[in-house]
Amino acid sequence: DVMSYNKFNVLHWHIVDDQSFPYESYLFPELSAQGAYDQNHIYSQSDVARLIEYAKNVGIRVIPEFDTPGHTLSWKAQRDLLTPCYNNSKPTGEYGPINPTLESTYTFLQSFFKEISDVFPDQYVYLGGDEIDLSCWSVYD
Repeated sequence: DVMSYNKFNVLHWHIVDDQSFPYESYLFPELSAQGAYDQNHIYSQSDVARLIEYAKNVGIRVIPEFDTPGHTLSWKAQRDLLTPCYNNSKPTGEYGPINPTLESTYTFLQSFFKEISDVFPDQYVYLGGDEIDLSCWSVYD
């Protein structure tokens, strides 16, 4: 309500980040099941729908942010999505940003963002694209 009282009409919802994936995807439920802080900190589809409907009723657009390709460590439940890091040709067990070298990455992203466009009615989705940690690709000791 405070947003509408002050004539703010866009909620930029930074819904996921490196630390947690609380959005419950209906296509990829394992993302929140394994990526959220815990099961009590997940936005269900009905939570999201209620927020969008409430915002619409008070004149506020909801634009979600799914920051990619960086800030995606919480997306680890999606197999082979993140870039594995290496040191001296050996895996370190750490991961970097979304892996652009695999076709499966693009198949997943296409399906996932189709879901997002179905769930969030606004014509915009913010993808971030900033602060990508390239150390996974640039360190070859």
